[in-house]
Amino acid sequence: MYTHETALRSLFNLREAISIHVGQVTDQQVEATTKGLALYDLGEFTQSQPYLTIGATAGDRASQYALGEVFRRRARGLNDDAKKWYQLAAAQNHVYALLRLGDADSLTKARGLAQAEADKGNADAMLALYEMDQDIAVLKKAADAGSLEAQYILAVKYESDPNLITDSIERESTIDALLKKAAEGGLSQAMSWYANRPPIKQDLPVRRQWLEKRAQMNNVHSLLNYARALGGFYTAEDGTDEYGFTEDPVKSYGLFWLITQTTRELSAHNLAAQDLRSVATDMTADQIAAAKVFARQWEADHPPMSEYRLTYSDIS
Repeated sequence: MYTHETALRSLFNLREAISIHVGQVTDQQVEATTKGLALYDLGEFTQSQPYLTIGATAGDRASQYALGEVFRRRARGLNDDAKKWYQLAAAQNHVYALLRLGDADSLTKARGLAQAEADKGNADAMLALYEMDQDIAVLKKAADAGSLEAQYILAVKYESDPNLITDSIERESTIDALLKKAAEGGLSQAMSWYANRPPIKQDLPVRRQWLEKRAQMNNVHSLLNYARALGGFYTAEDGTDEYGFTEDPVKSYGLFWLITQTTRELSAHNLAAQDLRSVATDMTADQIAAAKVFARQWEADHPPMSEYRLTYSDIS
């Protein structure tokens, strides 16, 4: 017999079913967004596109901007596909999307948004203002305010243009100080450059520590160097390793293998595959199996593998 209670129960069950379905879709969108952005950060642009599209279509502005970047890089310029996604991100006040669009209205809006945050002391907003005008004075303010990227970019500018600091001793000490700040703050590019400048370059234990720090961040390029160091690739004729590492073929193989499994488009993929074959030559089946176990544990214990590119600047 159909009763009012039966109807209410049916409606309640339907509502619960719809809620569960909506929750599943949302979870799938979040998962796709996370995966897409991770692949984008790794430089796997083709792999990232379908996942970014899900996040971007759902309204995630970071995905919209990243998808615009994928199309811009592919076209080597601002094409219609890139513009469409930049416009959606720009509508949500994404400053760098506005800069990529580059029209007068977009630049005016970007400046207003960035200036408002910069006035509050936001160092990243100051860096965005620098990207609009390339004014070194603004870049210095961003660096002084604590932007790691600004500190690194300023060091690059001083290195490339001696006229900015004419005294060579002062210039080198200023570059060192900027890189030290950015490196200690966790900027991967600064870590690499700082560790390869004297006197650190000649200090094997310290140089080794900086490589290990970059590898622990799961920087794909540093991970490749770390795997090579563990594989004895940097050992001189006298038996001295360039970084002072002890050879560990199991860990070396595991990291090379992990890079090949995680990447497709990066040059690191082919380099790791080549080095993997070299290391495997003298390894047993049990060692290779142990290496893959190590690799999976490394993957579980570390952040997603990434190139750690700068937010907007093409400076490497």
